[in-house]
This record gives sequence, structure tokens and C-alpha cells, in this order.
Amino acid sequence: MEPPRARQLLLCAAGGYQAYILPGFVLALLQHVADDVQVVLSRPAARLVSRYAVEVASRHEVYVETDECGPGTFVPHIELPRRADLVLVYPATVNIVGKVANGIADELISALVLATDKPVIFVPVANDLMWRQPAVARNLERLAADGYVVLPPQPGIEVATREGLDTLPFPMPTLLARLRAALR
Repeated sequence: MEPPRARQLLLCAAGGYQAYILPGFVLALLQHVADDVQVVLSRPAARLVSRYAVEVASRHEVYVETDECGPGTFVPHIELPRRADLVLVYPATVNIVGKVANGIADELISALVLATDKPVIFVPVANDLMWRQPAVARNLERLAADGYVVLPPQPGIEVATREGLDTLPFPMPTLLARLRAALR
């Protein structure tokens, strides 16, 4: 039996270093998880990956700012999630987790997550010291209590210490399997 697929997936990429894989990740999502992928980048993510490369992979305009208009899109934080079956926040930084958990909608990703009634999956990324902070744990618990799906953090390279270099290439099959399981 074929695993379930999202018709339209809205990928919201916050500024974790994992944003560098987004063009390939979009193509993997199209192959394994969704029929169509629209991408929103945070400002920090837009500095880590080529917006054009993500547009080429997704075949859609990429949105960064709340006031950007595109073809048929005039209020992106309302209209983009309205078209989606599923919202995926990856990489979900401690910053975006904290904003959504506390109802702060001061940029496009947090505004659209807070403005949607569609399922939202967070895939958190952060260094080990950040994960051990009580405030981060509270925010992740709050997201889960509010009905968001929070997948386990993705293993990978610790940018500051260079630990985990042996985990390359990125564990994309693991993440794709977790996303397919979350669609069930």
C-alpha cells in the first residue's frame, strides 16, 4: 500500500544551518511526501541558502517577508497556509519554537503558523546546550500541548564545535520516514 502523501505542503525554513540542504530537501519531499511544495524562508534562512535555488527546486516563488506579494498572493501569512494540507517547520530553530509557543507573530513563519488551522509539524534543530535549557523544554511541551506535532530533533553536525561530522551525509531518509509516519 502506498504511504499517504500531502497534496500541498508548506515548508517553513527557519535559520538553522540545515537550511543549506533545502533545494535537495524540497526535491526529496516532492519524491516521497508531497505532490507540491511551497517554501517560506525566515530572514536568517534566506542568508544561508540561495532563494533562487529553492525556487527552482519548488517551481514556486519563495516568500520571506510578511508584506511580499506574489502571483495570486497578497496576504501571505493567511493565503499560503490556506492552500496547504500540511505545514512543515524545518529547520525549526529554538527562536521559531519560542515565538510560536508564546504566540509571537512578528515575522512570516510564526504569523502563518499561528494563522492556520492545518496540521503543523515541527522538526527542531539546535545545539545540545540549547536543548538542555528548561525554557526550550517548556516551549516544546507547549507546542505539543497546543496540538502541534513535534518530531524528535534531527542529529547532525554541531556547527560551533564541529562534532558530528561523521553523520554526513544529512540523515534525510530518517526525516522523510518520520514525516510519512506523521501523515498517517
